[in-house]
This record gives sequence, C-alpha cells and structure tokens, in this order.
Amino acid sequence: MNRYALIARIILAGTALLALVPLTRVASDYLTVGKLVSHIPAARSYDRVTWTEKDGLIKVAHVFDTSEGEAGLQEGDLFYRLDYRQYFTLEDLQRAIESIPLGSSRTYSVLRGPEMEEVQVDVRFSRYPTFLYPLTPTLWQFSIWGFLVGTFFHLIGLVIAVPLVRRSRTARFSLLLIAVSGLWIIGNLIRLLLVSLAPPIHVGSTVDSVFQALTFLGLVGWIGFPAILLHKVLVDSERLEGHGVGRFAIALYVPAVVLGFLVLVTTFAGGVGPLTLGGLIGPILFHACCYIGAAAAHALYLHVRHGMKAKEFIGGWPRIGSAIMLVFAVLFGLSVMGVAPLFGAVTDTVAGWVIVSAQLLSIVPVILVSLAALRHGKIDRVLRRALTYVTILGLIFFAFVGGMALVEPILTKFSISWTVAAGLYVVLLLVVFERVGMRLLNYATQFFASDRQQAHQRLSRFQERMRLILDTHTLARETLESVSEAFQMRSGHVFLRPSVSSEAWINISFHPTPPYLTDREMLMLWPHFEVEGAIWAQKPDLNESTLPDQFGQLLKKRNVSLAVPILGDGKAIGLLLLGPRKERHAVYTLEDLDMLRALSGQLALAIERLNLFERERALMHESAEAQLTALRAQINPHFLFNTLNTILALIEDRSREAEAAVEHLAAIFRYTLQTGGREFVPLEAEWALVGHYLSIEQARFGRHLAIETFLDDRIRTVPIPAFAVQTLVENAIKHGIEKQRRRGKLSIHAKQTEDGFVEVLVADTGVGIAHLFGAGECAIANADFLGIGLRNIATRLTRLYERDDLLRMASDPVWGTRVRLLIPVTRTTDSPTDHVESDAARIDR
Repeated sequence: MNRYALIARIILAGTALLALVPLTRVASDYLTVGKLVSHIPAARSYDRVTWTEKDGLIKVAHVFDTSEGEAGLQEGDLFYRLDYRQYFTLEDLQRAIESIPLGSSRTYSVLRGPEMEEVQVDVRFSRYPTFLYPLTPTLWQFSIWGFLVGTFFHLIGLVIAVPLVRRSRTARFSLLLIAVSGLWIIGNLIRLLLVSLAPPIHVGSTVDSVFQALTFLGLVGWIGFPAILLHKVLVDSERLEGHGVGRFAIALYVPAVVLGFLVLVTTFAGGVGPLTLGGLIGPILFHACCYIGAAAAHALYLHVRHGMKAKEFIGGWPRIGSAIMLVFAVLFGLSVMGVAPLFGAVTDTVAGWVIVSAQLLSIVPVILVSLAALRHGKIDRVLRRALTYVTILGLIFFAFVGGMALVEPILTKFSISWTVAAGLYVVLLLVVFERVGMRLLNYATQFFASDRQQAHQRLSRFQERMRLILDTHTLARETLESVSEAFQMRSGHVFLRPSVSSEAWINISFHPTPPYLTDREMLMLWPHFEVEGAIWAQKPDLNESTLPDQFGQLLKKRNVSLAVPILGDGKAIGLLLLGPRKERHAVYTLEDLDMLRALSGQLALAIERLNLFERERALMHESAEAQLTALRAQINPHFLFNTLNTILALIEDRSREAEAAVEHLAAIFRYTLQTGGREFVPLEAEWALVGHYLSIEQARFGRHLAIETFLDDRIRTVPIPAFAVQTLVENAIKHGIEKQRRRGKLSIHAKQTEDGFVEVLVADTGVGIAHLFGAGECAIANADFLGIGLRNIATRLTRLYERDDLLRMASDPVWGTRVRLLIPVTRTTDSPTDHVESDAARIDR
C-alpha cells in the first residue's frame, strides 16, 4: 500500500467515525431518558398558521391553510384562548399546540376586526411537515421556488447523463449522484406542493401516507448523496494516483445505513424511545457536513499535489470552490455540534432560513461533479428543445390571455358566457396553431440552433457531396477539412486502407503538431481498432473503447482527443483522429460522437463505392483483354487452317504464290504478337493487317473474289480498336462471299466524315443476313444474331466510346451486306497508338 492509499483510507475512516458522533449522543440520550420515558412520544402537532408575538399580543401572521375560508383562522386574528384556556406568551402557546394529539380538534377564541369581535374557530390539528419550515410566508415561497429550480436542473441532468452511463464509470457515479440527490429535492418539492395545495393532511389518510413515504425517500436521498459524493471523488483520484481505497470504501456507508434505519423507524413508527424524526435533524446535517467537507478537502489536496493535472480527473471541483465548500462544511458542522454557536444565537426563523439554504446548497457538489460529464452529453439538444417548446407554449399562453382580455368588455356588454367564449377561443387557437405550429417550431429550432447544430448542418452537406468525389485521396482530404471546419479542431489525421488486399495506407494530416503520430505507431495501434471498432476518447465520459493504457497515453501525447474507427461492412478500414478544439473550454460531446459516427459510416460507404468502381474498371479491362485474347485465338486457327490448305494447293504449280502466302501469314502473326493486350492501334496498321489477310484470301479464291480498297491519307494515324476492321472483313468473306457460288466483290473504304468521325465501310455481295432484310441500316450493338467476333466489336465500342450506335449494318438478298464502322476522331485516349509501329512496312519485316 502506497502513501496515498493510506491517506485516503485514513480520511475515509475518520469521516465515517466523525459522522457517527451525533448518533452516539442520541444513543446516550436514549439510554438515559429511555429509562424514564417508556412510551414513544407523539409527533409534533400543527395548526397550519404562523403565530407571532408583538407588544405582548399574540396574533396570526400567516395562514397556510385557506381551504376553510372565512370559517377558519385569518391573518391579523388576535389570540385569546385555546380550548377556553389563556396563554400569555408565544412560547407557552406553541408548547401547548405541539402537545395536542394528532388528528384531534380544538377550539380557538380569537379577536377579529376593528371591533375586536370574539370569534370561535374549530381547528383540526395535523402532522407538522418535518424538514419543511412554514415559519414565514417568504421562507415558504423561497422553499417552493428553490426546490422547483433544483428539480428542473435535476431532470435536465438525468436526461443528459443517462446516455453516458454505458460509456464510463464516472458517468455512472454522476447519474447516481443526480438520482439520489433528486430523491431529496424532488421529494421535498412534492411535499411542499401537497402542504400548499391539499391541506390539511389528516393523520392516517392516504395523502398522509404518501407524505410520510416522500419524507422517508427524501431523507434517504439527503443521507445517501454525501457518501456517494465522497466515494466518487475517491474513485476519480484512483485514476490520478494509481491506487485507492478499494473495497474498504464500504465503510463510507456505515453511518448512512444507521441513519437510514433510524429515519425509517421514526418516520413510520413515530419514534424510538425519546427520539423523533425531528430529533434527527442535527445528526443528518452533521453527516452531510462531514462527507461534503471530506470530499472538498480531498479535492483540494489533489489540486495542491498535482496542479492542473487534477482538473482533468476531478473537473467538477475547482480549487477555489473546493476551499469555499470546505469552509462552509466545517462552519455548519461545528454549529450543529454546538461548538460554534451559530444556531443558538439566532431565532427559529433565521435558523429555518439557514437550514433550507443548506438543503439547497447541498446539491452544489452534485452539480459540480456532474458538469464534467454533462458537458459531454446531448445538452444542446435538450436545452434547444426545452427553449423551443417554452417559446411556443409561451406564445399560446399570451395569445389566450391577451385575446380574452380584449374580448372581455364585449362579453360583459352583451352578457355572453365567459366559459363558452373561452371554449370557442381555445378551439380557434388550436386550429390556428395546428396550421402554423410546425412552422413556428422550425423557426424556433433555427433561432436556438447552436454552433453544434451548425456543425451538424455542415457535415450533412458534405455527406451529400461525397458521392461526387471519385478519388480516395481527395475524399480523405475533404473529409478531414470538413470535420475541421465543423468542429474547429486544431489538428487531425485520417488513416485509410482503401482495400483489404492493399498494403499501402492513405495518410492525410491537417495542421499536425509535434510530436507527430508516425506510420509505425499507427500500425501498432491499428490491430486493436480493427478488431474492436469502438470510439476511443481522451475523456472517460465519452470513451467506448478498451484500448490499453499504454496506447491511450500514446494518443494523448500525440494530441489526439478522439479516435473514430471508419467501419466498412462491419470491419474497420481506417481511423479518423481528431485533435483538441480551438476554443479553450470547448469539448467534444455525445452529439459530436453521433455526428462523427454517422460521418464515418458515410465515408466507409463512399470508399466501398470507389473500391467497387475500381474493381469494375479492372474487371472491364481484364474482360477486354480476355476478349482480345479470345479473338486472336479465334483468328489464328482459322487463318492457319485455311492458309495452310491454300499453300498446300499452290506449292506444286504456283510456288511463288505459295511463298508469298507464307510471308503474308508470318506478317499476320507478327502483328498479333506486337499488339499484345493493347486496346488501340493506328488505322494504317490495321489496314496493313487487312491487306495481308486479303492477299491470302485472294490466293485462295482467285478470280472468284474481287477486292476494292480506299484509305484517306488524312486518317492513317487515327487510333482505332485493334482487330475491328479485320473482324468485319473476315466476317464478310466467311459468312457472305464464301457461301455463294457466283463471283463476289468486297469493298473496303475508309474516310473522314464532316461530323468528326472516321468511317470504315465494308460491303460484300454475299448471301446477306436474313434478320436484316427490309430493315434498312440500323445499329446492331445488341442484335441477337451476332456471332462472337461482331459481338466482341460491338461491346468494345460501347465500353470505349460510351455509345451503342457506332456499328451499323444493312443487308439485302440482291446486293448483299454493308457494315459501317464509325470511330470518333476527337476522342482522347491514354495512349492512342500504344507505341505500335504505325507503317505497314514494319509489319512486313
């Protein structure tokens, strides 16, 4: 056990023992007085008025129960007799009132009015509202409004803190503190309203049972929250010191348990020996002072020991605030014990003010320690909605009150029923606000929009623009810039792995500050985020990750406040690292995490879309290469078979022609090897290939084949898809001319058109294509009758030029078939000729 752990345990044990001191006095009184008093004393009776004494006269200062109207006691009544017995001092009268059994009725004789007329008033005595102080009207109203404000902040705190509970232990303590403190604050508010709105509270009634239950729950909250407060400070300091009290913290709750048991018995049984619920005021106050003082002292010790570093761990306890809270706790505690005669030197009214103020001030530590968590919650959304609805409800209220005030003279003049008019006006307001309500809601929401809402709007606009970005590096850079603009952060990083198979990382930085997060460190952190996929935050209230401490310290040293995994298809594909915000006290909140989580999801989808696009482009390229390979595989065996037969037939009689056919065949194979997987070749190279092919076919068909060619010199270097013209020529001979017995003619013309195309026209006088008879010239990109070669050409043209009307065909049984190939001259390719030798002579080598 280190020195700090020993000091913490000493503070804990000393506080618990000190808080038990008043209870030892109670036990001593019980042992002493209990021998003389064998019965449980009755609870204090209450007549629901405040009596005051002035110039020897006792009179009614304020009536808290106005339900009996003129029949009851009234302000200004002078006391004369109680049950026909006179009391000459206020002290004697109050002693007599308190001794009257609960629920019984007594008769007051009072002097009323200027005539001093004696009036008899029957009063039924109820239970005095313990821990509430109806001493003066001002104190009563102060109590109602004070606890009302406290209730409002507790409800707001609960709404904000609940979403943080699943993230951190600190948030759980904050929520527990608010909830336990809320038992006292909210319970007291309900008790105050019951006394004010539903008097009298008769003993044994349902309202009385509810009242007593609220008293018990409230006191449990008031007793419990100081112990939880000190426990929280000790737990927070464990993260700072590295050691703490551990399981020894259970000793904190021993005084609270004892006090809670006594409250339970005295609330529902009336008392324990001579001890009543009112007698526990001192021990409960002293218990709260001890624990709040110990928490303040401990926080002050951590500030002195660790300086500014302590603020990160106990952010709700500033140095000056801790000192002030310690001083007040000590003064109140000494006064309760009678060491400092604070309460003994003042009247009951002043003491009531001090006690009520102490009750309300006791929630200050809860608010302080909760602020560190609440500032990370969705406080903007809660407050904006609250302000919006308050504004709209206020408009409705003023519209109703103002409208009824305007029509009141008319109602009076014509004797119109006010109730009927109010009902009709309410219907009118409902109709009007139903029409304009949503518009007002939108306007109010925009008016109360905070910087965080504006940040949300900026990120939403960027998410809509994401689909227009077609490059991963650009996407990462613009994402980081948008996040920086939205959150006004000082620095940031984006690490992306575009695809699972990719070893290269995309690393984009925004205003990096030393020390820098290196790629090696990133690779060391990455396996954890890749597996867990949870957000890491420097503030424990926001942290969702179980990142090891050494890695967390590394990120802190590299000025990283948030690490948001970019999840694609359930698996992390990158990290978005955010530095601190530019404003001094600005922090990231739960709303920010929701926005960043949504942004990272959209970013992952955008990256997946780009990856899919790249894969599709790669597949298309591979498909094109496969199609070219298949086309070559189709051409080569066909040429080889036909050419070898032709050469074999020519060797004996026409050896020169056979030798020429061999040379043409070699040139064709040389061209095939040279083009490789290239998409484009110069038109003159393709024209030379066609020439060699036709030379072989001319040797095979002889005089049965007439050939006519024309090539415009201006278009010789225009890039065209490889094997496009050759496929058309081969298709014309194989499926047109070869299938007829008469002499055939093949015409090949290439020229430039006026509308910016290279036109290659291949016409044959063959048998024609039955599917096209009578249809005229039409595009055949998706025709069902196309063979492998023509389908290959049509598909490539559509992919390369994004048009499906560049291959056109017409056919007739009389004049044959005409195919028109159009190539856009203005198209720019990455490498039009792909360094293919462009003159026909080189093919002949």
